[in-house]
Amino acid sequence: MAGYLGRTWTKQELVSLIGDPQQIAGITRCTLDEGKAAGVQTLQVNTGGGLQFTILPGRGMDIACATFQGKALGFLSPTGITSPAYYEEPGLAWLRSFYAGLLTTCGISSAGAPSVDQGRSFGLHGRVSNAAAEDVSVEQEWDGEEYRLTVKGRIREAQAMGENLLLSRTIRTKLGDRGFVLEDRIENRGFEAQPFMMLYHVNFGFPLLGPTARVVGPIRKTTARDEEARKDRGVEEALIFPEPIQGYEEKVFFHALASDEGGNTFIALLNRDIGDGTPLGMILRFNTKELPELTEWKMPRRGFYVMGLEPGTVTPIGRGPLRDAGKLPLLDGQNEHKIRIRFDVIASAEEMDGIEQEAKELTAV
Repeated sequence: MAGYLGRTWTKQELVSLIGDPQQIAGITRCTLDEGKAAGVQTLQVNTGGGLQFTILPGRGMDIACATFQGKALGFLSPTGITSPAYYEEPGLAWLRSFYAGLLTTCGISSAGAPSVDQGRSFGLHGRVSNAAAEDVSVEQEWDGEEYRLTVKGRIREAQAMGENLLLSRTIRTKLGDRGFVLEDRIENRGFEAQPFMMLYHVNFGFPLLGPTARVVGPIRKTTARDEEARKDRGVEEALIFPEPIQGYEEKVFFHALASDEGGNTFIALLNRDIGDGTPLGMILRFNTKELPELTEWKMPRRGFYVMGLEPGTVTPIGRGPLRDAGKLPLLDGQNEHKIRIRFDVIASAEEMDGIEQEAKELTAV
């Protein structure tokens, strides 16, 4: 059965009312043609359940704009969407093309702070989000009684006589859904082990993000990245968000999450009143065996008001420091690693109550 307009429908009921499924849900291909975004391919997804989001095959299969019932979920930075042609790798230059969006993927072989590893310099957060996808495909079709929407694409990270990595991404949703599933398969197609640093930089913005928003999850321990994050009761206030602050300096925290016996866990940003009396939130469900680390990026600066909740294979302190600490994960040659994250919009106080209770129960295990 397909969900739409608050009720369930059979396929025959729906197709008798419409001529083309795009009338109620679908995926539209576009190519941006102005400014620094010129040439970037996009796929605009409408689930028919109030959720709309834009996938960027031209930028690492990441997700730019995302809204629920017209209300923004993510954050868009002043850079706007930029073509990979403008990518600058050294140091912090990655920030010149960091449009943020709901999801910016960092990796594959480097993510986090700029560093030097074995004599090689790595800029902020790696190259994958500035690579265009290949073999991009769109599927929009009935599967029994459900109308399914699927996008697939592959992104290379390779260097002659160096690493040979391939990220195959699938994003799935369906008619009436308030969420989507992201499935990644990362392959080392070479024969030498390579650093494996994936970070899913999920960025929340206004109106979902605000002074009444709270981070909720089965958090066992929170650690500040540095002295800046410890300032002004930083750790104690990591899970709440203030009004915009002039000149705020980012704070970064690392959260240790509890999980069930299978490694399943979650993190959520919940806001019981986004300003018009309605609740809005988003939950990320993933597995600690696939993504053992969770980073929080807190940035309530005036004019740059954003929070990142970032599951990853590593804490983003830099490739060199991780190797020095003996904590750099490697993906062996001719091996692969699979990652699955479920994104869901939360739209009721009852759902939020359930998530808070689930967090308490997991933490108590």
